[in-house]
Formats: sequence, C-alpha cells, structure tokens
Amino acid sequence: MAKKYIDIMDTTFRDGFQSVFGGRVLMDDFFPAVEAAKKAGINHFEFGGGARFQSLYFYLQEDAFEMMDGFREIVGKEANLQVLSRGINTVMLDTGSREMIDLFAKMFKKTWHHDCA
Repeated sequence: MAKKYIDIMDTTFRDGFQSVFGGRVLMDDFFPAVEAAKKAGINHFEFGGGARFQSLYFYLQEDAFEMMDGFREIVGKEANLQVLSRGINTVMLDTGSREMIDLFAKMFKKTWHHDCA
C-alpha cells in the first residue's frame, strides 16, 4: 500500500497571533517560535496579512516586509508560504488602487521566491 501524504497549513503565525495578541508580537519574540515549528517539520505556513501585517507598522514600529524576509530565511526556500489577503484591499484597511494591489503582489512574490543562503 502506497504512503499517503497529507499537507497541513499552520495558520498560527498569522491567525493565532492576530486573534490572541492582535498581531502585536515583535519579530524577536516571534522568530524563535517559527524556528521551533520548522524543526518540528511544519513546512506550510500562513504568516501574514490583515491585522498581523498592519500591527507591525501601527503598534510595533517594525517593517512587515522585513518580517516576511526573516520568516522566509528561517523556514527555507522549500517551505510553502501564504499571506491572507482581503481581496482588492490586500492588507490595507481601505480599497487600494490597482497600482497598490500590483505593488503588494510584487512585494509578496519577492518573499515567496526569496533565495536563501
């Protein structure tokens, strides 16, 4: 009998932190948990979007794109990453222009295809 592979996506790093802490978790506190999850064998993460993305700028004075780059560096280039998007709002509070949506897509793509050393 052939082995079956079940892929799970861990939403803890977006939804968990967002729901419990309003997304207000500093990268220095956040990254050790990401490292532990990677060592435990998790390879598919939802790691940003919505309040998690905004909280870094609004409350923590950290850069969400630096967080995404750091996340990619920890989990490696083989990990599956995704960001929750609010449709045409992407991660903004209001509807974005076509140019803003395109810019977000380009920035997210950079992280998803980031080459790790």
